[in-house]
Amino acid sequence: MIGVIGILVQGVLLKQFTDLVGERFVVVIAFICGSVTNVLYAFAPTKKFIFAAVVVSSFTGMSFPTISAIKSNNAQESEQGRIQGALYALSSLANAVGPAMLRYAYQQTKDTEYPGSFFLVATVFFFVATLCAFALPKHKANSRDEYTPIPLESEN
Repeated sequence: MIGVIGILVQGVLLKQFTDLVGERFVVVIAFICGSVTNVLYAFAPTKKFIFAAVVVSSFTGMSFPTISAIKSNNAQESEQGRIQGALYALSSLANAVGPAMLRYAYQQTKDTEYPGSFFLVATVFFFVATLCAFALPKHKANSRDEYTPIPLESEN
């Protein structure tokens, strides 16, 4: 299920979202979805909430390719490899440090009324990332100056 939704989001919807609102707001939307996902995980009373969180989390996957596109649009051709390497290095660092931080937060909250509240730590990080995405200058983050809605019907 996760794979199919991820393919749909990144293979079909990502281009449409980018054309509709621009790269900057796609990153903002992706990070907001990450926040919502973690809040759902934190307070999920039933499995239905977990499944809903999985669907919402698929939209978080739009962030990395969009950030990569923003990077590509703003780096000189001779710097593309170095910038891409730095982007992957940051991603690797987050993948290494994040689980350790969440494990520590879990150890501190596991005996509380909401043992899943350690997911709120991740929500805080997504919130900070959302603020950073909002702070990106429009003229550098977006590949176009204007975004117009995509026609939903063919105009034949």
